[in-house]
Amino acid sequence: MINDPRISLISFTGSTKVGRHVSEVVHKRFGRTILELGGNNAAIIMEDADLDLAFTGSIFSAVGTAGQRCTTLRRIMVQEKVYDQFVSRFVKAYSSFKKGDPLVKGTLLGPVHSKQAVKDFETAITTIKA
Repeated sequence: MINDPRISLISFTGSTKVGRHVSEVVHKRFGRTILELGGNNAAIIMEDADLDLAFTGSIFSAVGTAGQRCTTLRRIMVQEKVYDQFVSRFVKAYSSFKKGDPLVKGTLLGPVHSKQAVKDFETAITTIKA
C-alpha cells in the first residue's frame, strides 16, 4: 500500500520506528500521510472522581480495543487516597480477562499485531499486581 501511487493518503497508527518507514516511502512518491505514533495516553483519577465511571472508562480504553486505536490508555495516575481501592479493582479485572477470538462472546482481548503486544499485555498485568 505504501508504495502504491494510486493511494494518495496513508493513515498509520503504530510505533515511531514503523511510522518513520511509512513516511519515508510515501513521501518519496509525493504521497501524504497521517501518522499517530508512539501514543502514551494517560488517565488521571482524582479522589473525588466517580470511581465506577473512571474504572469502566479506564478498562475499556486500556484493553477494550486491544491497543488498536490511537487513544488506547497506556498510563493511569491515581491520587493516593483512592489508589488502593482503584488498583485492587483493576488487578481483579485484568486477571479475569478472556483472551482469544473477538467473535467469541466474553472475549475482551482480541487480536494483537505481534507477539510483543501479547508480552506487553502480560507485563502490564504483572506490573499492576506488583
